[in-house]
Amino acid sequence: MLTLRNVTPGKTNDDPVAIQLAYRKALWTIIGHGVFFVACCVFAIALRRLFKLPPALLTVAFFVALLLFGGDLWRFVRCRRKLRRLQEQNSQ
Repeated sequence: MLTLRNVTPGKTNDDPVAIQLAYRKALWTIIGHGVFFVACCVFAIALRRLFKLPPALLTVAFFVALLLFGGDLWRFVRCRRKLRRLQEQNSQ
């Protein structure tokens, strides 16, 4: 069984197994960020109702999450593109 290790592909890495492992790692990272973001939104909604804060609090939570997790989102998109490109090359 393949184990997850530091498999973030570099610019010259064209190993299909490494790219697939990096994609899976990035996918699980994005899922974890999504769960954390939902928990933060629930917490922000509770705080907003408790202290009668404006609805813009949720917008702030969204932009902060986008800034914090933007690099991981970009890594996921890049790995997905590389994996699809390799799958297209292998199917031809």
